[in-house]
Amino acid sequence: MAKFGRKPINDIVGDENLTAEEKVERIFALYGQALDEGYISKSAAQAAQAAAIEQAKQDALKNIEKPNIKESDEYKALMDEYAGYKAMQKARSSEDFSNVKPKFFETVYGMLDHAEGAKPVKDQLTEIQGKYEEYFATEPERKPTFGAPTQGSVPSGQKGPSFGDAWGFTKK
Repeated sequence: MAKFGRKPINDIVGDENLTAEEKVERIFALYGQALDEGYISKSAAQAAQAAAIEQAKQDALKNIEKPNIKESDEYKALMDEYAGYKAMQKARSSEDFSNVKPKFFETVYGMLDHAEGAKPVKDQLTEIQGKYEEYFATEPERKPTFGAPTQGSVPSGQKGPSFGDAWGFTKK
């Protein structure tokens, strides 16, 4: 590779066989070669960068283990919370909680001891009902009745005198 320095330029200028125009052309050619020596185009730099990033990704992914989400502490805590919610929803529709007012259900459910070996839910509810009467309904829940008895009779179709009859609007 040619270097753009004093010696090559002095050699070109000192050559008497070249015309002034040829000397200028050779100096510019030498200058262009010096510029091209370490020049990397933007597209070549971007391609090299993309290749290096892709290679780094592959190397990083090769050494990494895929995590098992179901073994994480967060997942286990979430599943425990979900199981508690599921049990509470099942209890909401059970016979034992039928006399608990809906707005106090979660409070009453939170007061219960859910550990193994605890008293039955019915016994615990009677104790809570003794302490907090306002959480429980005093009268049994009314259930809808279908086929209620009818009152009155079927319309006969006869009608009495009307306003139109009095003023003569209807034909007889």
